[in-house]
Amino acid sequence: MQSKIDIFSRLFRELEAEIGTRDMGILVLRALCFSIKELDVNDAEKFIEEFDRLADMVSQTEPKFGILNYNFARLSREFKRDCENRKLNARKWKRLAIAHVDEILRNNKEKKSKILKNAMDINVEGKTILIHDHSHTVQDVLVSLKRAGKHFRVVIAEQDYDKTHSNIERMHKAKIPFQVVPAYMLSHVHDQIDMAFFGSVTLKDTMHFVMDPGTAGTISEFHLDKVPIYMFINTMKFSLWKSKERGEIFIRKHKRKHSCQPIEYERIKYSHDRVPVKLFHRIVTDRGVMTPAQLKDLFRVQMKKYGGDQ
Repeated sequence: MQSKIDIFSRLFRELEAEIGTRDMGILVLRALCFSIKELDVNDAEKFIEEFDRLADMVSQTEPKFGILNYNFARLSREFKRDCENRKLNARKWKRLAIAHVDEILRNNKEKKSKILKNAMDINVEGKTILIHDHSHTVQDVLVSLKRAGKHFRVVIAEQDYDKTHSNIERMHKAKIPFQVVPAYMLSHVHDQIDMAFFGSVTLKDTMHFVMDPGTAGTISEFHLDKVPIYMFINTMKFSLWKSKERGEIFIRKHKRKHSCQPIEYERIKYSHDRVPVKLFHRIVTDRGVMTPAQLKDLFRVQMKKYGGDQ
């Protein structure tokens, strides 16, 4: 029988693969808000006990998602602070709890707006931009640049069917000119690419981004050609805890048979890649546009303020 942590792990992995990390975090918060509204609990302390159990399960998923841990830790602090106010009745307390969730959702929206604003400083006029993963943040950046009157084209590195088509649909809808090239054939278009845009699931304390599978090879390929590579990430996605050995990578092994030969073999599939921060030209965050060294300094400050074993 699957444990609740296993169920959460599978659910979060599937949601992240389908809608991206940022939107998964928003969906989880909205579901939490709805649950609080429907919850038949009048005792605030009892609710906090249940919420802490939920937060503990979320913090143990494989992989861990920094944005979920950050938001749940913040909510736990807010809920406990409210619980100290004995004058709050059950109705007022629930209303205040929902307000805290709504505040984080508003904060997410503000951070997204700041990333888009900071991205406007990138000179994309007349450039060709490579994208690979299905980062909604990258898609939003490209759409915002288009709406700002910038002229550029996009090359989509073809990979997983659903992720590639997510990029195709968004570029088409925004009327951004694009071409699609299989990821394993990008060497033929090196001289056409002026810059590359990527998103990330999280940033680890090892100074590695956890990213879509296949991104490590693509980024390394263009880094060698000295093509500027940009990362777009919300600082709430930072994993502010001590990393386990490849703990953020989910490994799936299963047996396969050759289609026409009596050969059986084991196939191994990895959920994500780990890419060193040093390979990126600039990292665009809600706190500004940074070099790898500046990002490392910011991570250390955040780790000291909010981090620890979660």
